[in-house]
Amino acid sequence: MDESELLFNLFYLLLCMCIIYPPEEFQRLGLTTEQIFKKILGDETINFISYHQRRTSLNLIVHSCLPASYFLIHKLKFSVFAERGPLEDADLDPDFPMPQEAVAFKTLTWKIAQRFSLMAVLAVPALVFNWQQQNWRRHPISQTLLKFSNTPDNFQSVANDISTEFRRLDIYKKKLNSISTVIATENWIIKTSLYNVHFAHQSDTALSVAKTETYNVSQDQNDTLQMVSIMVKPNRPGVADFHIRINALEFRNLEERISRPIVIPSNIQFHRNVIDRFIDVFKEQVTHNPIYIADGIAEKCFACTIAEPNIKIYKQCEDVDRYGQPLLIDNRCTNCYCRPMWCVECLARWFAARQSEYDREVWLEQKCTCPMCRAKFCILDVSYIEKRDAGETADTTS
Repeated sequence: MDESELLFNLFYLLLCMCIIYPPEEFQRLGLTTEQIFKKILGDETINFISYHQRRTSLNLIVHSCLPASYFLIHKLKFSVFAERGPLEDADLDPDFPMPQEAVAFKTLTWKIAQRFSLMAVLAVPALVFNWQQQNWRRHPISQTLLKFSNTPDNFQSVANDISTEFRRLDIYKKKLNSISTVIATENWIIKTSLYNVHFAHQSDTALSVAKTETYNVSQDQNDTLQMVSIMVKPNRPGVADFHIRINALEFRNLEERISRPIVIPSNIQFHRNVIDRFIDVFKEQVTHNPIYIADGIAEKCFACTIAEPNIKIYKQCEDVDRYGQPLLIDNRCTNCYCRPMWCVECLARWFAARQSEYDREVWLEQKCTCPMCRAKFCILDVSYIEKRDAGETADTTS
């Protein structure tokens, strides 16, 4: 394989990936299958089911043509596996003792791959044509909708109901990635994919959080991305389960649109909104500050009245900005003389509530005021407390 052939293979592989999983740049330029053939597909808002029956079938046809297109272009451009005469002894490579057998095997596998690619080009359109008969009744989407139909052998009533609900303004629709979208209407939970659409009726569906995954986006800013995987289990016989993998910050929006409760196992914790995410980051930052030895501690947190106070605000930061320049007097932190009376979560919520919603990326660098004495503090002035032992206190008094 020479350099030009290798570059062609890499280019074609990249092109196939962009066709199957179109990046944002392709979507903006309208270079996706749905956008190029939008006249054939129709309008999703007018007839939701018909649109996705055509979309999934078209995806299958286009993707099945990719291998055959590769072999056709490759043969026209390179013809690497053209018939060759027998090799002379002088052409034998001592490190490759059986060139004739190797070339024969490689040529055979190449021809078999070509045959299969041609079979796909013929078989897939025939399969789609079979689906299209009787108003797409044999399509997998139609077969799934038949499981929800009260009328035997009639999925149109269910399809019409879904299309009607999809046209309403209060639906939840979120693009999960370049090939999948989750939709929640008044009665349905729907997930679209490349070749199929999953349905679940909310009246008889169980939802639960299967797992969470956390990724570090930026180590410098301690920024993380948390994904939540939700298992959707329809109770209708013959309807398959499916997963919804969304950003944890989108969980509450989805939860509000679904009438069924989403079960969260006790061993799974995640950020349901921006505040929850900030609280975890705030708590992590406080662990790097010095411990404060405390005497007088309130019995319960003044905010939640549930947790025991575990932090103290006292000035320990330097009055300089991120560039090392002295701060103005009005922007400097001040001493707080209140006894420990807040838990770290409530103080983090207080801190976040007094920041600008549009500057979330710099919340940790901002300042806040003590809920009681209004002393100005930053996150460097917050420390976890450690109770002084009674015996140590008595020795100090004597």
